[in-house]
Amino acid sequence: MDHELRINARGLSAPGPRLMVDSALAGLERPASIRVVVSSQGAADDLREFLTTGGARVEIDVVGSEFHVLAHFPRD
Repeated sequence: MDHELRINARGLSAPGPRLMVDSALAGLERPASIRVVVSSQGAADDLREFLTTGGARVEIDVVGSEFHVLAHFPRD
């Protein structure tokens, strides 16, 4: 079964959520996907840039006043 890493970064502005994701990925086996919940478009856009640079396919869903950034990593 594919593993999804979930990170709650609500209330943090950029670069806080990106730093949380970077820290969570350090030393771990890369998950199949990551879901990060943030409170602003700016934080979502910062994550999209960071994660696509790392080779992920990124989607951003707006759920109420929150942004769900979902990144899928290709399998080797």
